[in-house]
Amino acid sequence: MGTSKAGLAWGDRTLLLHTVEMLLDFTYPVAVVSRDQDFELPPLHTECDLIFDQDPGGGPLQAIETGMAYVFSRCDAVLVASCDLPFLDGKAVEWLADQLGDHTGVIPVVDGKPQPLCGIYSERALPKIRELVQGGERRALALAELPGIQLLSEEKCRAFDPELRFLRDIDTPEDYENARRDAGQA
Repeated sequence: MGTSKAGLAWGDRTLLLHTVEMLLDFTYPVAVVSRDQDFELPPLHTECDLIFDQDPGGGPLQAIETGMAYVFSRCDAVLVASCDLPFLDGKAVEWLADQLGDHTGVIPVVDGKPQPLCGIYSERALPKIRELVQGGERRALALAELPGIQLLSEEKCRAFDPELRFLRDIDTPEDYENARRDAGQA
């Protein structure tokens, strides 16, 4: 992108604030994991908890483990969502949660690729994630390899959302402009 996705304008807010406020409408607590105190984030909602990665250079899986450890002190399942999913909404969060059941987690799959940054995980995932982090694993994609994870096929995801809109992320300036246009912002 050439700039932080968190600070991109989305309507009258930033993309990060849009995501946080949407999640606060449907779940609690909501926590944002930041690299460290020196990393500049756009303003957050007062009901959102800001926590700092225990090992800022440890990669995405370390940051996820930090966030999960914090949230699991208050609940038994957590949604891990990146801030660049502007069409993620409460209906999608509820649908994902309904898929969890006795699984360690649920992760949508699109084009054969697991989307761990739009997944729900039970507290049973945390010890396995800690083992991976301690073993040097850094990839968020390692979440898809955990025992007990249910990968939600693209077919199943399309049965819920035929356009897979809730999984549409922003990776490039073109993605951003297209998403803004589709949201009626351009």
